[in-house]
Amino acid sequence: MTGTRAPAYPMPSARRSLRLVQRNAMAYRHAWIAILSGFFEPVFYLGAVGFGVGQFIDSIPYRGAEISYASFMAPGMLAASVLNGALFDGFFGPFFKLNWMKTYEGILTTPVNLSDIVVGEIMWAVMRGTIYAAGFLSVMIALGLVHSAWAVLGLPAVMLSGAALASGAMILTAVTKEISSLEKVMTLVVFPLFLFSGTFYPIYLYPDWLRPIVQLTPLYHSASLLRGLTTGVVDASLLWHVLYLGSMFVICIAVTIRLMRRRFTD
Repeated sequence: MTGTRAPAYPMPSARRSLRLVQRNAMAYRHAWIAILSGFFEPVFYLGAVGFGVGQFIDSIPYRGAEISYASFMAPGMLAASVLNGALFDGFFGPFFKLNWMKTYEGILTTPVNLSDIVVGEIMWAVMRGTIYAAGFLSVMIALGLVHSAWAVLGLPAVMLSGAALASGAMILTAVTKEISSLEKVMTLVVFPLFLFSGTFYPIYLYPDWLRPIVQLTPLYHSASLLRGLTTGVVDASLLWHVLYLGSMFVICIAVTIRLMRRRFTD
């Protein structure tokens, strides 16, 4: 009788990945202010730009409807709050755990494997991004910036966006080895993504050459999906954003696992 050979790289386990989520939650139990910090930045932008600059703008034409500038910008900031969670827990935190604190090396002495680590970190990033987004969505409701019952789908959309963005951030973790690279990532990737993803202005205001580039960015699809749900401008085009984000998550998590295995075998 021939025995079945165990796979060289076991598939991720939800139970083991949840152990990593539990570990992260315990690590933050005395640093809850760090979790809250990512919530305030989009709120400040909404107050300063959405309502400040918005005082000089009568309305924004948006897919056949006229909405206030604050109503247009708020879903973009909602998507940005998800980006904050994905960035801190999908890139910065894992970077230091991998390269400086050697946390993962210790974890790998337990039954948890690399696939579990990747999935667990993404799950934690999604949880943190969802916490940010839930708080920001509450602010939007309080300020009268939610105009449709479709907004009840906002949190599932946030979770999908968070999974896609966090899995992309984990790729950066897997390929980044020097701390000096963090500033480059912020300057060359994150900041342009934040500014030029349809978060502050409608995409038709961008130059023709820039528009197709913007439409390739994940934050554009996240902001567009959330904007459609909160404004009630819902049609079949939103399915394209869902498909993009879902495909990005599947592809990026597979690439991340492969790159992380290479880091530990080279």
